[in-house]
Amino acid sequence: MTILCIFAAVGLMLLNTSFAIKNSRNRRDVPSVDIREFEIISNIAFRYAHVSVRSLMMNMKGVNQELVFRVRLPKHAYITSFEIEVNDRIIKALIKERTSANKEYEEAKKDNVTAGLVSQQNVKDDLDIDIFQIKVNVAAHTEIEFRLIYEEFLQRSVGKFTQKLFIDTDHLIRNLDIKCNLKEKERFKTISFKTPFSNKYEIVNVVDESEDDFKVNTIDWKPSEMEQINSNSGINEPFDITYELENEYESGILYTNDAGEFIHFFSVLCNAEKILAKQIVLVIDISGSMSGNPIQQVRVALVSILGQLRSKDYFNIILFNDRISMWKTSFQTVNSSNLDRAKAYMEENIRANGPTNINDALLTAVRLFLTSQIKEQTGQIIVFLSDGSPTVGSTDTKNILNNVRVANYGNNELCCISTIYPIAFGRNADLSFLRSLAYQNAGSLTIIKDIDSNMAENKLMDMYRTVENPYFKSINFSFSARNETISEKNITQTIFVHYDCGEEIVISGRGPGGQIVQPFVRADNEVFLQVESFLLQNEEDSERLSRLVAYHWVRQLLMEAESAVEKEKRDRARKLALDLSLKYGFVTPLTSLVVTDYAKDDTSQKGPGNKKIFC
Repeated sequence: MTILCIFAAVGLMLLNTSFAIKNSRNRRDVPSVDIREFEIISNIAFRYAHVSVRSLMMNMKGVNQELVFRVRLPKHAYITSFEIEVNDRIIKALIKERTSANKEYEEAKKDNVTAGLVSQQNVKDDLDIDIFQIKVNVAAHTEIEFRLIYEEFLQRSVGKFTQKLFIDTDHLIRNLDIKCNLKEKERFKTISFKTPFSNKYEIVNVVDESEDDFKVNTIDWKPSEMEQINSNSGINEPFDITYELENEYESGILYTNDAGEFIHFFSVLCNAEKILAKQIVLVIDISGSMSGNPIQQVRVALVSILGQLRSKDYFNIILFNDRISMWKTSFQTVNSSNLDRAKAYMEENIRANGPTNINDALLTAVRLFLTSQIKEQTGQIIVFLSDGSPTVGSTDTKNILNNVRVANYGNNELCCISTIYPIAFGRNADLSFLRSLAYQNAGSLTIIKDIDSNMAENKLMDMYRTVENPYFKSINFSFSARNETISEKNITQTIFVHYDCGEEIVISGRGPGGQIVQPFVRADNEVFLQVESFLLQNEEDSERLSRLVAYHWVRQLLMEAESAVEKEKRDRARKLALDLSLKYGFVTPLTSLVVTDYAKDDTSQKGPGNKKIFC
């Protein structure tokens, strides 16, 4: 009898063979599970990672035993393939629309046929992680191999691209191999990695090796059994890969293929003298749920942020529980006197008590910009930190989103007067609400769940570094081929509120096949024309670009669907995202992997006690 149980999700990456035999390497008894091989190969090209995970396990016991293959994946990674090989048989999963997959799964169970279902399920208190897990009952002294593939886009942040690969196991792995192959058109500026056994990054010697006019580099990590034993606690930290590219082109780089699919990575060489001043308001939740260590960490982090402001910046502070308390009625210049007064204000007033009035706090922040007397061009930023959900005032999050949208958009249909960067602090914050708040107001969401760790301050500072250097406002993209403008219907988002130094704006679309696509970029009335455009000839590169464009469309459509106000727009975005997910085989919130093994089941074995089941 074969019993397979699939519990699913998607999302950094982890193998966790949790068989309650921790530290077996330190004992003389034979381990019940032998992880004979574990391999991760990440092939990154054009910032797009194709990651394959392979694990070969052996049941060392003389009786059947349940083995677990568990993988943590980035929230925005999409599984594209999964299969199991056992007893010379391969069971493959197919990607289908979620409802259809559920139906097929239930029908297979009724027919007493091996069946499994893999869907994307959110980890409630984690913005970045989903979990994929499979439990398989394996016969005595039998090998089983798991093979998983997922795809992930690496977004540049503060000038760097980062990928995290998790192994996470308490078991000794006889053959462990982590390999990353990097391929980019631009020259590599730096490459580094950090193993699970170290707190420091190791610098990779960047080579000038070229492949089809691309720059290529490789990282390969194969820890010995002795290295694993000396780690004492197993492999519980991620394998981190970080790289930077030389910014060689005035307006970034654009790739297109013979099908006309294209993607533009927009970035500029930053001139320190052209960095804009910014108006920034820190909106801080001081309700009762923030009491204890969280409020202390916030106080320390805010002092650190104030210390990073430039002399040409402007700032203000809003504290809120059921009441709204503003430090000043208008933005203040950054100087030593004002900074000292602001720090004293926070020290005296940041005390956690009372309920949470999110609506009025946000509207107060937006009105600061509406009444600002500052005439110069500035970045306009709201940093909003909260650990919970609204409990007084307007408590319907849809109403709050609408109220903020009306105030922050003014008389315009397009976003927005200020960009809002929510920070979800702790495990009780409403992530769905805060994610929509960020998306509708041109910001991004940061989550800090480890409120009892000093990592909170570091995470806040990392978030600040992504907004500290506003460079352009009102960026508008258009694209043409054969001297004809490509319709905006065939292009992802083309209007952006701001651009910060060290970041990268990504736009994708489709034009006429076989033609070089020419971008036209306007920012702050400045026109950029020198964009390097490349027509990809290699079939593998062309296919990767096609999948990257589809991935980028799906991700944008899912965000549009989640934050859409009108039902019609939400339904349309979901329909388009579903069609693309099915076409390109992405496991998203709209699709599932389904396994049904109808092949050659002997009906004589379908009696009681001999059914093949996924549970």
